[in-house]
Parts: sequence; C-alpha cells; structure tokens
Amino acid sequence: MTFGDPWFLALLVPLALFVGWRRGRSPGAIDGGSELVLDGLPRTLRARTTWLPGLLLILAAVLLVGALARPLKGREEARVVTEGIDVLLVVDTSSSMLQDTLEPRITNLDVVKEVVAQFVAAREDDRVGLMTFAALPRTECPLTLDTDAVLQHLKGVKCVQPNGPEDGTAIGVALGSAARKLLDSDAESKVVVLLTDGENNIPEVDPAEAAALCKDLGIKVYTIGAGRSVHRDLLNRVVEIELRTQVLEDIAATTGGRFFRAKDADALAGVYEEIDDLEKTEREDIRYTDYDDLYHWFVVPAAALLLLELLLRRGPYLELAA
Repeated sequence: MTFGDPWFLALLVPLALFVGWRRGRSPGAIDGGSELVLDGLPRTLRARTTWLPGLLLILAAVLLVGALARPLKGREEARVVTEGIDVLLVVDTSSSMLQDTLEPRITNLDVVKEVVAQFVAAREDDRVGLMTFAALPRTECPLTLDTDAVLQHLKGVKCVQPNGPEDGTAIGVALGSAARKLLDSDAESKVVVLLTDGENNIPEVDPAEAAALCKDLGIKVYTIGAGRSVHRDLLNRVVEIELRTQVLEDIAATTGGRFFRAKDADALAGVYEEIDDLEKTEREDIRYTDYDDLYHWFVVPAAALLLLELLLRRGPYLELAA
C-alpha cells in the first residue's frame, strides 16, 4: 500500500502535539477531563472509562488524516513491448503432404502442424498469420496478436484431395499472395516462412518474380524444403528422389532470408527454432501499477468512531461529568 498525497500525513504532528498538550493540562484523562470532576463519585465502570470518548476522537482524527493522504493499493504488472514483427506462415497442403517421410506412420502435414504450433506459441508478442497452398493459396488466419486463434485455425488445416482440381504446388502463386497480405503492414520487420515438400508445378506466377516483389516490399522469406520424395521403381523398391531446392534457395537469397532443408521431424523442429531465434527483437520491459483507492476504509471507521464518541458524550459521560 502507498499514499497518493503523503504530505497530509504531516497533520499527525500537530495532532500529536495537541494531544500531548491536553494531557499536560489534565493529567490522567486523554480527553482533557479532570480527575476533580470525578472526585467523590463511586469508581463505577463509567468513571474508570471516562477517557474513552477522547480516545475515540483521536483515533477518528488519525483515520481522517490517513484518508486525506489517499491510501492506494497497487497491482504492479510488466508489459513486454517489441519493435513489432509480422510473421506469415505459409504451409504446403498438396496431396504429397499425406506421405510419412518426416516421421513414420504420421503424415508430413501432421508433423508440420505440431512443429508450427510450437513456433506460433512462442511468438506471443508478434502478429502471426497462417496461409496454406496447393494449386491455390488459402488464408487460414489473418495476421493477429491472438496466437490462440492461429492455433485453432492450424488444427483444422487439411490436405487437398489427391489428384483433385486443387492439387498441385504453386509456390510462386502462394508467395505472391503472401506479399499482398503484408503489403499494408507497418511492422518494423515482415517475414514469410514458406514450407513445401515439393517443387513449383503451377506456372501462373514465376517464383522468381514473387521473390522480387517481396524484396521490393521489404519482406524477408525463409524457405523450408521438408521431407523426402519417394516412389517405387519397377521392382517395387522404395527409391528416394532428392528434392530439387534451387527455387527455394533463390527465393531466400533474393529476399535476404535463408533456405533450410529438413528431412525428418527433429530437423524440422530445429529449423523453426532457428528461425525463431533469427527473428527475435530487442524487448523492453515496461512496468506499470494499477491503483485502487482505499480511502473509504479510513473514512467509514472514522465516521463510526465520531458517531460513537458523540453518543457517549451526549449520554452517560455527559451525565457523569455533570
């Protein structure tokens, strides 16, 4: 507890001097009553407590001085302020993400969703958005400080129907759409994290042109080549085909970002942790205190004491003094 106007507490000094002076004039009675008034009367309870009204008056005065000093109860809190980063997560949801090349018996998409969820939960002070893409981009969650909302939308992300009209890997289209989402951002830093397990096979937008657009807008792009591409040969043997990552590397280089290759779940988790570390900003702790006024806890008892003192003086003690 603290006081908003502590200088009022100085009134306690003259109050103490006044009480001392009254006691000096009339020893034995706080309220200034003389022992001579009681001389010859029976030592009843009233006589033995004739000092009570004066004490009540003094206590009421002390409480009123405390109320004038504005007693306050504070709740100190810390708020973290950052320069501000807008992070747009772009995740491939083409049918190839149904493979389990990152972790056995778990689809690549489910592994990615788990890792991305950890990344989102760690970005509490930044605006985070979520996009998915196959042949077409889809905004799952716009940029927001509400990480819980992003996580809820992330849970509902699914792969497109295999060989359906939306299947495909449109890296250029997705990156161009991400750039437009960040076009009006006023953040100090704008970042796109694009993950895919395939190669661009939709020619509508050249990935190089989309990367140039991101560079012009001051958007840094981190690209991730995830998983392994496998198929069965004529002898029914599983053969791994190395993912061609030159396009992803060029996008990262053009925009000042970095390219990462993750062939398993642990490597993918390490990639997002590294990106999280790379995009940390300086943080400043601002502490502030929210105060509640407590003067009524002083005024109400003071009023009660004054009322009691008045009743005593106008009642039994007045009769006693007479």
